[in-house]
Amino acid sequence: MTSEIASESRGSRHLEVLSSDGTRLFAQEFGSGRDAPLLVFSHGWACQGRFWRPQIEQFAATHRVVVYDQRGHGWSDRGRVPFSARLLADDLESVVRAVATPTDKAVVVGHSMGGMSIMSWAAEYPASVSELARGVVLASTGPSQLVDRSTLLKVPRQLRPRLERAFAASLAVAGPEMQDTRLSRRLIRYGTLGPGATVEVIDECADIVLRCPPQVRGMWGAVLATIDVSRGVDSLTVPAAVIVGDADRLTPAAHSVDLAARLGRQGVLFEFTLLDKVGHMSNLEAVEDFNSAVARLDRSA
Repeated sequence: MTSEIASESRGSRHLEVLSSDGTRLFAQEFGSGRDAPLLVFSHGWACQGRFWRPQIEQFAATHRVVVYDQRGHGWSDRGRVPFSARLLADDLESVVRAVATPTDKAVVVGHSMGGMSIMSWAAEYPASVSELARGVVLASTGPSQLVDRSTLLKVPRQLRPRLERAFAASLAVAGPEMQDTRLSRRLIRYGTLGPGATVEVIDECADIVLRCPPQVRGMWGAVLATIDVSRGVDSLTVPAAVIVGDADRLTPAAHSVDLAARLGRQGVLFEFTLLDKVGHMSNLEAVEDFNSAVARLDRSA
């Protein structure tokens, strides 16, 4: 369900999407009109729709491009329902159903938690995926074991379950306030970017992450610490491209290698792209390669 809430702004149309529980989600549509191919982008943890700036700039001239703010992020409301993997699916279902039809299907692109949104969507709404999606892109993401397989901290494997519980418990209370300091920007760079990230990319990434409300970051972080959307991988029936940077510390390439192998066994893997010296923010760090991978799937779907 949607309603237009603002006039045209820089070539975009602002949409208000109501999720299944009535929570308002903010979305924007850019591009070339109703007859153009449709791309829907779902961002990750602690980001917002403007995270997709390089993709909007690339594709809006030839496509309808829809981006939305995940629940609690950007201009989207938080709602009253406890955060969960199911809510990721419900929200994505609401957004895609608001802009796509069986005769105007979307390529749905998800980064990090956005990729988990796609996998959860496939688990909870498999018929909708087949009905409304031409294909999906799973970028810098994984279905489960995010803390256990992260390389942010070098912790002995036997201590990982304890770390996971402690991490989830601390985040569930509230994320710490992140001030815009040199240290916070260095931490964001270490955790999210590869060695080749430019100053401009570092600044853009930090500006986006620092805007996320601490409580929202904390509550979603607690969900991600124990999330398991593996069932959605087995439910995918549309072509799927997998993209990851080989310097990703948050969702290391091992996640994507396993994901691609699993999709390959199901016969739905379109392509696996490994980006050299690229960290977690693959769409910002390797714009040309990332956009080319999306375009290849889009042309084939």
